[in-house]
Amino acid sequence: MNFSLKAPDGTVIESYLKDHKEFIRIDGLEYEVHSPVDELDSDPEIRHMIEASETDLVEGKLYSTEELIESVKRGEL
Repeated sequence: MNFSLKAPDGTVIESYLKDHKEFIRIDGLEYEVHSPVDELDSDPEIRHMIEASETDLVEGKLYSTEELIESVKRGEL
């Protein structure tokens, strides 16, 4: 996503792609945008946990906060 913003103090912030990576430029300095979500999505174990959670939601396997707290107190979680 490319964008350009001008802050109230006149600072211009630009977003752009370079070498298939996302960068922003602030006051002439370049910063690579790092998204930890990308790392989480690429981790097979975490991806499996997310998919299992999505399946539980679709199947209606939901627990209230109180139920979870009681499960923790009982040592079940």
